[in-house]
Amino acid sequence: MNFTKPWVAFPNDPETKVPVLDVYLRSAEGRETRELFVEDSGADVSMATRDICEALGLLWDAGTEVELRGIVPREECRVVARLHPVEIYVRDADRRFTIPICFADSDDAPLLLGREGFFDAFGISFDKKSLLTTFHW
Repeated sequence: MNFTKPWVAFPNDPETKVPVLDVYLRSAEGRETRELFVEDSGADVSMATRDICEALGLLWDAGTEVELRGIVPREECRVVARLHPVEIYVRDADRRFTIPICFADSDDAPLLLGREGFFDAFGISFDKKSLLTTFHW
């Protein structure tokens, strides 16, 4: 089975399109909240903000402490985060599973779906020329 999603433009840069997916996150009380994540095959792990962590009813300090760094080793690129397992629901596939998400201590961290957990659940094909992403399972 599979489904295909079009890439969308960044709000402040309509020329730049990125692969995205609606993901539903389940709170501790069982509520689901929808968030738009960028599918990032270069990210080891998924990432969200501390605000989302707290909105899900997770205790930020209870997560495993990690330090996120991009490909640039500069100190200003360092982000403190907490790793929590989170149940997600992908409505397009009618699939529910748990992935690790790093919640960054930042309100402007990008929402990313990284390889660990998420890319294990799907075969993912990026078609940059057509600006489409296809998910297989």
